Amino acid sequence: MALADATTATEWGDWLPESPVPPALAAEVRRNMGVVPGWTRRLAPVPWVVRACSRLAKNVTAYAPLELLHPIVLVVSRDNSCRYCFGVQRTLMKTMGYADDYLDRLERDVELRELAPAQRAALDFARRLSRADPRPGARDLAQLAAAGYSRAAIAEIAYAAAAASVINRISTMVALPTDAMIARLDHPLTRLVRPLIARMLRPRRAKPLAAPPTDDGPCGAVVAALGDSPAAAAVRETIDAALASPVLPRRTKLLMMAVVARALGCGRSEAEARAMLATEGLDGAAVDDVLAHLGSPRLDAREALLVPFARESVRYRNGDIQARTRALHDALGVEAAIEAVGIASLANGVCRLSVLLDAC
Repeated sequence: MALADATTATEWGDWLPESPVPPALAAEVRRNMGVVPGWTRRLAPVPWVVRACSRLAKNVTAYAPLELLHPIVLVVSRDNSCRYCFGVQRTLMKTMGYADDYLDRLERDVELRELAPAQRAALDFARRLSRADPRPGARDLAQLAAAGYSRAAIAEIAYAAAAASVINRISTMVALPTDAMIARLDHPLTRLVRPLIARMLRPRRAKPLAAPPTDDGPCGAVVAALGDSPAAAAVRETIDAALASPVLPRRTKLLMMAVVARALGCGRSEAEARAMLATEGLDGAAVDDVLAHLGSPRLDAREALLVPFARESVRYRNGDIQARTRALHDALGVEAAIEAVGIASLANGVCRLSVLLDAC
């Protein structure tokens, strides 16, 4: 089924207001992405979410083949029916010279038999990681290794798919309107300078980290599984900023992460969330109650809304999750709604990325 068919019944709203972007934040986004996209103004009330999107969208690949990056984002965005991400990614790839026929085949989710076996294996793995139904495991990682990918390259392939899953969810939940960049790149005058734009858009090899993050801190084992890839720093910085943000209580965010971990069968992430919740005053029995029933007398009114929202973020219908997000906005305000979207999306990405631990 084509992406357009999957989203025909979805009403893509424009209800999230635009806000001023602090100059330092805009400059950081521009350094990461080369531009300051329109969504920056909509997510600006919660700066860590803006930074997360710009970091995760940045090319941070030191080991995976560069030609895999854009196709992975496209197939994952298609899998998640993210109209915004898919539209932007397809336009970027077309600008870079990808043929319409190739892009059409990716969109139709067909078996790309004409691709090299290694590239096909990577794209199939990205799809399985995005869907997580069932969750990929050691056998899937072994198949990538058999296709010729190194341990470091496999980690970055998984990161590319997980990062796209995070951005897809943020874009879809807040119903981002189509970016004006698509219209600009398709403008007849722009086509004259497409070769120059294409050179600017092509991924470039990043350098490994001089000092890779250790496994200290929340989700440390997942971060450490990325080794000295620059992706490790992007994930570490994003997790730390998300948990440090004062918009939602730390306990609320940890509950959301535990719910996502349970739904995705990520035992390690669930156990870690439980341990951190114990320091927030929630014992194991209380957490059991929340995970079993998506509710508990121990939850406050805000958590009673956000816990089931987190569960719905794992596998969702676009219209339903957008309606739920709008309801959060109406009940809790702009900042809380944006942060809730960011936490749920980040938890989905981290729990999917944790498949790397199956090979450790």
